[in-house]
Amino acid sequence: MNFDFNKGILQIELPKIIDPNNANVVEEALKLMPNLKDAKEVTMNAENLVYISSLGLRAILKFLKAYKGKPVTIFNVSPEVYEIFNQTGFTSLLKVVKKFRKVDVEGMELIGAGMYGAVYRINAEQILKIFYGIDSELEILPVIETIRTAFIHDIPTIIPFEIVRTEKGIGIILELLNSEMMSTLMNKNPEKFDKYVSDMVTLIKTLSQTVLDEGTLRSRKEMLLSKLDNAETFLTAEEIATIKNYINVVPDRNTAVHGDLHAKNIMIMNDRPVLIDMDEFSCGHPVWDIGNFYFIYYLLPHLEPKIAEDLLGIAGKMPYPDFYKQIIAFTFAEAADIWDKFFNEYFADYSSEEKKLILEIVDFYGTFKFVTFLIDGCNGSKDNAKIANNVKHIRRFLAKLEKKNIENLIKSLDILK
Repeated sequence: MNFDFNKGILQIELPKIIDPNNANVVEEALKLMPNLKDAKEVTMNAENLVYISSLGLRAILKFLKAYKGKPVTIFNVSPEVYEIFNQTGFTSLLKVVKKFRKVDVEGMELIGAGMYGAVYRINAEQILKIFYGIDSELEILPVIETIRTAFIHDIPTIIPFEIVRTEKGIGIILELLNSEMMSTLMNKNPEKFDKYVSDMVTLIKTLSQTVLDEGTLRSRKEMLLSKLDNAETFLTAEEIATIKNYINVVPDRNTAVHGDLHAKNIMIMNDRPVLIDMDEFSCGHPVWDIGNFYFIYYLLPHLEPKIAEDLLGIAGKMPYPDFYKQIIAFTFAEAADIWDKFFNEYFADYSSEEKKLILEIVDFYGTFKFVTFLIDGCNGSKDNAKIANNVKHIRRFLAKLEKKNIENLIKSLDILK
């Protein structure tokens, strides 16, 4: 049986048939599987499996007992094989995930696209959110659980219908009746511009005031630290330690964080703002959301065009202002207006001195967002030239951050609610 071991996950490819003719061979292969002791979890890909007999089930059962309770998932299971697992009680012993249907996006209306995914309109009642850079349905399952957690805690979002495969990547079908993207409506109805900015203020305040039970979600800090798991291949130990320090000094909070909140990740459904793109949803300090908002609507528009074109890999392809408008949906001037209105409303009750302190720390963590964004690009690339270019810019932003006294700045986080 073929297998792959990556980031502590052992993935095993199951054969087409497991019956009395080969059950002993499968059992022995599972028993002697390399990297088993080091694996944090095991996934079994059943994409090719069309039949499994009782002896095949016993081989998997023996493996479960030998593996001593660590997480095991069988995925890409056909309806017929799923029924065998269900009827024999295996669905209560381990996670069994059905094979997802394929959907053709050709002819669908593209509602919006960004750097991490795209949203299509299926019909008047449903949209399809496609995630770039995700290769397995198993990577989507935690997103589904995250959305459900948000919904249960009264965060304005929607429950997903199903996970599907498309020619453009793996996605989730969501119900959104009579809805349009906030960024689209802001461009269509400039007279409502201020109202929609107020809606974004309300959403971030709602998140920052929603207390989650401990352990309900991963913390934002854990998610950011995990981006550094393989960073030693392109950053020095000292640089990694500096980045970890900038993450760890932020106080812990058990309040909600969206992780990428902006007008293209909000749908207006029956005049009510609803969050989408919940794969970064977590718990933590509100500086992560406000810093990200500042990064999108203030720092990105203020990048020098030549630096921006080099950083984003668009030099010679598209002028930076056009690229920004395409990805974010606003001109630089409109983005500046969004940030000014957002800041003045969100911090309306703060003193001038408090606003000054907050702006300094938000600028710090907005700039830090460049670092994590570029690390993401390194982690997902096999292009050495791109990685080298990203590292060049990571070091430029780290040099900018190192000029500031983070220990003094961090004290102002206590006043940010």
